[in-house]
Amino acid sequence: MNEPEYLLRLRRAREQKQAKDTSEGGRPDQTGPSLSTQEQETLRWAREVAAGQELRSIRNLAGARFAVLVRLQSASGTRFLSVEGIPTRDALKERVKPGATVGEEVLGAYEVRGGRPVSIVLEQGQVNLKMGTPRPGANPVSPERMLRKAAAEAEHRAKTKPKGRDR
Repeated sequence: MNEPEYLLRLRRAREQKQAKDTSEGGRPDQTGPSLSTQEQETLRWAREVAAGQELRSIRNLAGARFAVLVRLQSASGTRFLSVEGIPTRDALKERVKPGATVGEEVLGAYEVRGGRPVSIVLEQGQVNLKMGTPRPGANPVSPERMLRKAAAEAEHRAKTKPKGRDR
């Protein structure tokens, strides 16, 4: 073969990248050992809100306090969904302000650590966030903690039980 050096380097770099991606088991931004249980529950919430559409990108979710599901429009005109992690409440308010970005539509927000959806309410030009009820399974409790809590409750009931009653 009589190819230029830059084409050979480009081909080698692509092959190395493909080998690395396949050895890691696919795309590195998908759910895996790097995301906590709460962050994986956030992705489940996003997929439910997306109603069957594919989440094309997941950005900055690891360690984020809030997440936003956004419908984006690409340069080619196709629309896709993205989940973005947001570190603070104030940053979330700035992110969901209407007209803050062009070509984006915020579909919903979610509190990652609390495991609950966030309702976005606009009142007199101000953005207010209202926390919903926690989703089941969003904050799993370890069996050891459950046993400690049950033992503490039993001890409290034993101390506060009226005298003379066997029940």
